[in-house]
Amino acid sequence: MNQTEPSLEQIGDYNGTESNEKRLTVYIVILSGLLIGAIYGIIASNTSVSDVIVDKEQTGIVKY
Repeated sequence: MNQTEPSLEQIGDYNGTESNEKRLTVYIVILSGLLIGAIYGIIASNTSVSDVIVDKEQTGIVKY
């Protein structure tokens, strides 16, 4: 039977010999996810709708 899948020793990432390009790609994906999450969090916290009803100012006119 032919072995079509590589063993762990044949995979370059398993032995810690990954390329700088792969490492940079992983860092870019992680940092972009954090940046998008931070931007979303800032926008979500600053655009909340307040349901507080503002009381009318007292005019000094009293109805008896």
